[in-house]
Amino acid sequence: MIIKNFKDLLTYRLNVLANLSSKIATHLNQVEFQLAPREWRIIGLLGQLEKVSLQRLAIEVDVDKSQASRMVSSLIERGYLKRVIDAKDARGILLFLTVKGLATFERAFPSAIDRNEALLKVLTLQERIVFERCLDKLTLHARAQLEQMRESVQVP
Repeated sequence: MIIKNFKDLLTYRLNVLANLSSKIATHLNQVEFQLAPREWRIIGLLGQLEKVSLQRLAIEVDVDKSQASRMVSSLIERGYLKRVIDAKDARGILLFLTVKGLATFERAFPSAIDRNEALLKVLTLQERIVFERCLDKLTLHARAQLEQMRESVQVP
């Protein structure tokens, strides 16, 4: 495809798709579970990762540590998360889901799968396989490009 205008750019098109998908998820998660998008990401990740540090959680959710800290504090106050001291590092704190958080994850994750399937159902099985391979390949390539850019601008 020849790029003729801004709306042809891959990043623009991916952002449009991501924003539409996110708006659907936001609406449903807000109505069903009273969770903001990033709160759901935290619960979703902790439902899969078990105990993690705030720093790792911030990286996984793709927010800075201070934003992650505020979201975690809110989720702790609302009974979704707990903090414990890291047995391997007494200065470290690990986060994990409470019974309420785990129950929410177990109810919300199937809804996320359903939304995912509803979006992807317009693709044939073959298209879906190719699409997922392309996403993986583009993601790896973009990470490599970002790492290369970061290395090239490092100041000694």
